Amino acid sequence: MTVWWPLPKGLDAVLLPAGEWWDAVRVPAYLGEGVLARLGTSSGAVIRDPYGSRLYWLVEPGSAREWSFCEFAAVQVLGTASWVTVPPCSRLHPPGPHWAVPCTPAGSLTPAATLHAALHTTINQNLGPRPRHTLPPKERH
Repeated sequence: MTVWWPLPKGLDAVLLPAGEWWDAVRVPAYLGEGVLARLGTSSGAVIRDPYGSRLYWLVEPGSAREWSFCEFAAVQVLGTASWVTVPPCSRLHPPGPHWAVPCTPAGSLTPAATLHAALHTTINQNLGPRPRHTLPPKERH
């Protein structure tokens, strides 16, 4: 496996473009924690952004382009023309963005199909099917 991005040097996180080495799947932390638990060792590297309360999974570029989730889940796929704050590999704890699942020198992208299935299951368990809005029946006079 080859390195999938220019790893940040030093102690500071850097902005890197999505869509070239990886795409990022941004998940709100309240759902992301469940996805992390569900994936276990199947998860590749994951960035935790405590300021935005989000987790970012890195997947092969273009592999999540057609994904669609309930709008209430607020999951976003970040590809070309998006930027992600990437911490140095040594940052495993706050403050600031850090690795929830550490990156490795060789890199470790999460398999897109595995992440997709875990996201759908977690979203359905947390949000359930959304009720349809119906109008009350008209009163008869």
